[in-house]
Amino acid sequence: MVLVNPDEALKVFIVSTVLAVTVVYKDFRFLLANKRLLILPALMLAFGLLQIIWVEMFKESGSAFSGAYRSYQNGGKVLIFAAIVMVALNCQQTRTLRASIPVNYMVIATGLGLYGYAGYQLYAIAEMHFISYRVPLGFEHATGTAYALTFIALLASQALLNLHSKVRILLYFLHFLLSCAAIVITQTRAAILVYPVLCIGLFFLHYRHDRKVLLSSFIAFLVLGTMALIALKPILEKRYADFERDIYAYSNDNSNTSIGARFAMQRAGLYTGEMAIWGQSLEQRSLSLTRLANTDSSIRGALLYANVHLHNEVMDTFSLKGVIGVALLIAFYAAMLYTAYIFRSPLFLVISGAIIIYGLSDLVLYAKGEALSSMLSLCVALMLVPDSMREPAND
Repeated sequence: MVLVNPDEALKVFIVSTVLAVTVVYKDFRFLLANKRLLILPALMLAFGLLQIIWVEMFKESGSAFSGAYRSYQNGGKVLIFAAIVMVALNCQQTRTLRASIPVNYMVIATGLGLYGYAGYQLYAIAEMHFISYRVPLGFEHATGTAYALTFIALLASQALLNLHSKVRILLYFLHFLLSCAAIVITQTRAAILVYPVLCIGLFFLHYRHDRKVLLSSFIAFLVLGTMALIALKPILEKRYADFERDIYAYSNDNSNTSIGARFAMQRAGLYTGEMAIWGQSLEQRSLSLTRLANTDSSIRGALLYANVHLHNEVMDTFSLKGVIGVALLIAFYAAMLYTAYIFRSPLFLVISGAIIIYGLSDLVLYAKGEALSSMLSLCVALMLVPDSMREPAND
């Protein structure tokens, strides 16, 4: 539901949070005896609370930035809800859900349904003019759609690997083609580059001990990748040309482009964060940005996004929530990787990697749709841990 109607999806997620509280209450002793399982949920809760507390501290009634404040607040709420759900998924009562056949088929069906919906939008709205149209599904921006599709496609990839079928590798390759096509028609450069690497990496991590499968699969990925490049050449050429144009403009002190503005925002986030290391309001940051842009023309592109966010999770957090915010964010990232380690889960690793990498060029813990899609992917990744990896590994 997240990619079709984020508002309604959040309501359903809140209901699941209420159910999760009862599970946690009944299994509290088990959780206390396995405190490692609480590290990631605790940091999710901490960062979510920080978002909400920051909004309460700095938001003023009638603020011109009320929409941005609301998005940060919604992102914080999603993190808190997700922390409760994740704790419940680590309880003994819910472990029967892990890698169960119905869950695998549900995830696969969700992925295929969304790829089909993306194709339908391209046909019904853009009349297959995919060069000039970026498929958004139910999101406001196609960029968030690409990130959410990445998460779902990785989950569906793992679900296919969990199937006890002789043709699961073939199905994995077919799914790779479909999911790549769905992500490419969003025309989001970061996702076009990152998703294939993560999807191939997930496969190789699962079959890293089978050299025969690895060799034949590597050749198959090359062939499929070439086919995809040929079929989607117009979109890829357009986005590459846009990239070259943006880089050329930035080299000439023009940051009023997509890529240039991102470079400018990273620098602006560092500068404004250093001016208020314990946090500041959006209004204060905007004022500091304006002053900086008047003295340094290379960061003027950042002014276009001063009323939203700085398109870099670390720099945006530093510029608004100071060193405490950055410390919690980095700890949250580390906890995701640690959770992947204790469960020996390649899926949790690549999902965590996607959240971190996309956070370097945008914000995925901001607003309902982006935050919910990323946190849901972590929760579902726990449900898709294969049978042989159910118990946390001992250090």
